[in-house]
Amino acid sequence: MCDITLTIENEEKDLLMTLTPMEGKPKADLKKMQKAFKSSQYSTFLLIDGAMESLLAEVTNAAKDEEQEDNVCISSIIANAVDASVTLTIAPENMSATIELKAGYGGKHIENSDIVDALKEHKITKGIIKENLINIVNSGQVLQAGKTLSTEIAKGVLSTAGIDGYIKYLVDDPSERILAPKELDNGNVDMRELGDLVFVKAETKLAMLIKPTAGINGFNIVGKVIEAVPGKVCVIEEAEGSSFLDEKNNIIIAAIDGMPKHLDNSVSVSNLLEIEDIDVGTGNIRFDGSIFVKGNVREGMELYASEDIVIGGVVESAMISSGGNISIAQGVIGRQISIEDELENSVVLHANGDVIAQFVQYADIFAKNDIKVAQYISHSQIIVEGNLWVGNIDNEKADGKIFSTFVHTGGVVNVGTLGSAGGALTHINFNYWVDTVEELRIIADELANKLIRRLPKIYKLLASCNTQNTIDPSKIDRINKALKQHLVLLGSLNKNWLEKRDKISEHLVDLELSVNQSILSGVNIEISTKTCAFKRNHEATKIKWLENEINVEPVIN
Repeated sequence: MCDITLTIENEEKDLLMTLTPMEGKPKADLKKMQKAFKSSQYSTFLLIDGAMESLLAEVTNAAKDEEQEDNVCISSIIANAVDASVTLTIAPENMSATIELKAGYGGKHIENSDIVDALKEHKITKGIIKENLINIVNSGQVLQAGKTLSTEIAKGVLSTAGIDGYIKYLVDDPSERILAPKELDNGNVDMRELGDLVFVKAETKLAMLIKPTAGINGFNIVGKVIEAVPGKVCVIEEAEGSSFLDEKNNIIIAAIDGMPKHLDNSVSVSNLLEIEDIDVGTGNIRFDGSIFVKGNVREGMELYASEDIVIGGVVESAMISSGGNISIAQGVIGRQISIEDELENSVVLHANGDVIAQFVQYADIFAKNDIKVAQYISHSQIIVEGNLWVGNIDNEKADGKIFSTFVHTGGVVNVGTLGSAGGALTHINFNYWVDTVEELRIIADELANKLIRRLPKIYKLLASCNTQNTIDPSKIDRINKALKQHLVLLGSLNKNWLEKRDKISEHLVDLELSVNQSILSGVNIEISTKTCAFKRNHEATKIKWLENEINVEPVIN
């Protein structure tokens, strides 16, 4: 048999196989050579492809050579010892490093010091994860030859942006409490328990300024500091009925007794008129300030306030106008009345701020800002410059109902169910800004035409004053003043409609109707010159304006 021996050389890196033919014994073959390699202590070396086959061929050829001496040893390197290796991959901005360890073939294992050296080579000094370093070295000791494993070996820390400064309100806003009435001990709610929420005494602290924080710096793995972005500065201001507590100008207090109102950067306090009910006993009310009605506004009554109006009960077939918000703890109960042979709603609400109520029926409502109704709106006409929300304000999605109602809006609409089971018409019109701009333009044009018609007369009067022997300066001054007033008014009207003209395109981009439960038949949606009529029921739906068309998409809840 041929004798097979294995030895290592070249600093124990190369495995040499030697085949020595033995007289009278079987020749070597590939299987015996492979067995000798696999059963040796060098079986983990990296076998060189074709090396054994080449060695065997050389021995075979030598045996055929008649001049070849017997028992000649033939050797060849068939495998190499390969040390384990590590590769570092650095993430963008030097925020992390991942190490990949590849197990060797009979060579040296990776030690802790090897990884430390690799980290030093890449100048990694911060965020080193020591536990991962130890674990990968230990795992590498038993890892199968040629296999790899990787782990994050270092990780930077992003900076934490500072918190913006803000106004911390220290008193409640009555309009915000209307839709969240006081819960009683028995679990019920008292819809009229609002008295302690709407009145403050002079010198009551109303709000305080919370300063922004600087944030926390971060770092990357090469030790570079990542500076935090500080929070934005907020400004607190005095408002009507409020003033700063002291020269620090960071706390505002009530300057008078009255009703507080949250503003963007302050809290105002207005004179407060508090009444039990508005009825024939009180008569109609007109008040320069805020009004708090603990009970109800009865049928046929009129209520006007230059500031907010808060009503603890219901509004019955009344007319209410507010320079601020109108907040109704319960609801609006109207009916249809006949005026000059036409049916009209018996409730009219007009607010230069928000309108808030539990429910609305048979009412005409205009709000300069938003309208929020907790339960439903029925048989009403709604004009809202801002957004319309019908549903529980604590929910992420609106769940209320709008039916048999006309809505003219300049904002977005959120509702649970739109339309009625009987198919009565419910109309949502998103052309508020189109119609408003057109009305303002017409008014400006009419005034311009009126002024043009009057100019010849005005110039004739000025000319006659100048040709008279006795010039009356006061008369000329009155004519000039009247002309100037007309021009100022015309300029203001033109500026007004031109500024609002931009709202049309902005609204078309931003408008949205979110119906979170269902749209019933009999609903019409009008946007620009297009109308979409729903003749059958639909599940939850979202409607927008896309590519000059009304886009209707189902919503998967």
